[in-house]
Amino acid sequence: MALTDQTIKLVDGRALGYAEFGDPSGIPVLFFHGFPASRLEGIALDAPAQAVGVRLIAPDRPGFGLSDPKRGRSFSGWPDDVVQLAVHLGIYDFAVLGTSGGSPYVVACADRISERLTAAGIVSGISPLHNQAVRLSMNADQRRMFVSIARFPWLARRMFAQSMQEVQADFPSLLIRIAAERPDADKSVLERPDIKDMLRTNLTEAFRQGVAGAAQELALYPGSWRLALKKIAYPIQIWQGREDIITPPSMAEELASLLPHTLTRWYANEGHSLLFARSEEILKQLVS
Repeated sequence: MALTDQTIKLVDGRALGYAEFGDPSGIPVLFFHGFPASRLEGIALDAPAQAVGVRLIAPDRPGFGLSDPKRGRSFSGWPDDVVQLAVHLGIYDFAVLGTSGGSPYVVACADRISERLTAAGIVSGISPLHNQAVRLSMNADQRRMFVSIARFPWLARRMFAQSMQEVQADFPSLLIRIAAERPDADKSVLERPDIKDMLRTNLTEAFRQGVAGAAQELALYPGSWRLALKKIAYPIQIWQGREDIITPPSMAEELASLLPHTLTRWYANEGHSLLFARSEEILKQLVS
């Protein structure tokens, strides 16, 4: 049975929200949601995690869902929160899995707490945006958000406020518009009733506290990430769809070129919904 509304108090006094899915006695996997999103993205992974024997623990990042904001936060600070959550749950070692905007948080854990990891994986991940060819490979809307709007917090807040209103006012129309822009590989996933329900719940929860958390996180992606990627010795698995137009294949290639030890699995006929199209397969490969 999923436990979706859990919180702990961190040593600095902040609340950290998290949910648990899958097999309560299974192999622990910390799941880092996409952007903007929340712990409730893990709802779609509940049954696959149960089938594979995975205990999927999905924390909200600062400012999203049930997690309090954190002033001046960075990707490199995230592993401290992760370790405190693991200690609270009585877990020493665990795997980490991030999708889309969750990828820098996986990299940060591989850098900072590798001694606790049993595996690390990134699905449809975003890469650093220093490389002009990578930036140009993004679709126009994504490039505008991550490269241009990210530099202006007031503009990011305005953009996310509009998104929040669309989610609350007419989510079916928003979903139709999202699906219309995606390749067929994504459309088939977005048409699933369970995915539609998860997306509505997940996006509503992402903006539970308003839009400041999303605007703050957006500003982190275009920078240096404050991580020495080429010095990270821990191996990271990457799963990537060739038809992904949100985090395009060039991003997986860029990550693989920057990280010393990676294994990339390519899917010719999958898009950005790869994690939900191949959940059992990915979870099984991650923990095997």
